[in-house]
Amino acid sequence: MKIWSIVLLAGLTTQAPTVMADSGALMPFGPGEACTFSIGYGVVNAGEATISVEENRDYYGKPVYHVRTRARSNRFFSTFFKVRDQVDSYIDREELYSHYYSKQLREGGYRRDVEIHFDHDAQIAYFPDGREGEIPAGVHDVLSAFFRVRTLELETGAEIELPTHGDKEMYQLVVKVHGREEMDTVLGLVRCVKVQPMLRDEGLFKHQGDLFVWLTDDPRHIPVRMRASIPVGAIEAKLTKYQPPNERAAVDETASRQR
Repeated sequence: MKIWSIVLLAGLTTQAPTVMADSGALMPFGPGEACTFSIGYGVVNAGEATISVEENRDYYGKPVYHVRTRARSNRFFSTFFKVRDQVDSYIDREELYSHYYSKQLREGGYRRDVEIHFDHDAQIAYFPDGREGEIPAGVHDVLSAFFRVRTLELETGAEIELPTHGDKEMYQLVVKVHGREEMDTVLGLVRCVKVQPMLRDEGLFKHQGDLFVWLTDDPRHIPVRMRASIPVGAIEAKLTKYQPPNERAAVDETASRQR
């Protein structure tokens, strides 16, 4: 049972724009941002997960955000189902599509390692084992899709689609925007937008049944809660700590985008 299915999330509307609406706008995330979640299965606390933005870097000459997620079961839960997952994405700093995606899944006795290099000019995905696959220009991985949606307007009733590549196939990642509601969170009582991602990937991002994500209803779109239904109940991730982007990095990023 992959209880870590819930810790990612992505959003989007029928045709997502291919360019940023305002290339000089301050991004809602940046280096230093970190979201920490507790993972609960009923009354059982199963562990912790993080979504963080690491230091900016270049990838084959392309300026990228380095985004990372980690999921770890706690000592109690690890006695019968140990989890040590890590997923990384290098996201284009202008267009927010993916240049590189990797995941290392360690869940009980399950092991899987994946790497994908995306060449948007040639429209080819390259794998370490020599495999290649065609991709549309501007393709996403699940993480880059989530960070892309954080920059979008999320209108109630919208359905957003982004071309996304797992480690096996292309698919359209769809998110329905259900509406607004207030939620009591670690950030206080905040107005949130409720979205329903429909994901098809394994490990951290796989789920059966409905998955809902609540994002703050402001320009930052911080994920504060995720809930996935399963045959015997529900799994829930709650934000327990939010670290905003480094102020200096945010200023530098804005200056860079305005050049």
